[in-house]
Amino acid sequence: MRLPAPRGHMSAALVAALRSAPLPRPALLVSGGTRETCADDDLQLSLWICYRLRTRGFDDVHPAWDDHPALAQFQGALEARWEQGLRALEETTPAVPLDDAARAELREHQAFWHPRREMRSALRDIHGDAYGSRDERTHSVLFTVTLRDLDCATSVDEMPAQTLALANALSLFGMHQRLVGALVGFLTAVDTIGGDPFAQLLPVQCPPDDVRLGFTVCHELHARLVRHVHAACEAGRSSLRGRWLVTQARVNVGC
Repeated sequence: MRLPAPRGHMSAALVAALRSAPLPRPALLVSGGTRETCADDDLQLSLWICYRLRTRGFDDVHPAWDDHPALAQFQGALEARWEQGLRALEETTPAVPLDDAARAELREHQAFWHPRREMRSALRDIHGDAYGSRDERTHSVLFTVTLRDLDCATSVDEMPAQTLALANALSLFGMHQRLVGALVGFLTAVDTIGGDPFAQLLPVQCPPDDVRLGFTVCHELHARLVRHVHAACEAGRSSLRGRWLVTQARVNVGC
């Protein structure tokens, strides 16, 4: 896979830098931004690129960037802004009904961010290891169930910020041991979307506030994605970037 097309100043600087050998002082700076973090395409794409570099990488990234301190510093600054935005989220987005066409399109978004392999089994491992003595095993489980499990055929260039936000929240929680409770809450929410809140939440040894954070983040970000899909379909367009819905039998092409 090659690096995706940039969506703003940060992602443009990141993509341009990664394609060549690092400069003595790489110009990778995190801007404050004016949009809410979960709707900021530039921030979400930059974060997604950083997380992808930690797992499968890209074919056109210069090898000298492996474990480069400037890249780690850039990712850390992005994550600080992202985590601050996630902690400010509340479940305020109301549910909207989707017709069959919208539900089919929503499944394309879910295929991109949804954790798949043996999620329930991994949850049990996380519960058992969260504050035990098997730190290496815990980290392995977190890494496997989240970062390495997020991959599908749909191009990242087609994914809007709302979809990248779900993938990046899962990656943030899965990458940091201190956020294991948020990961448990997030993964549990994946199972309970559309059902009763906390209906299937298993007993855990994690701080309740951390679990609630992950649960709230998953539900609110998913609700925003559903609204995005609903609004796009209502307007007769695709919710995926770079796609257009043909609603007429004949299309005129010309100037």
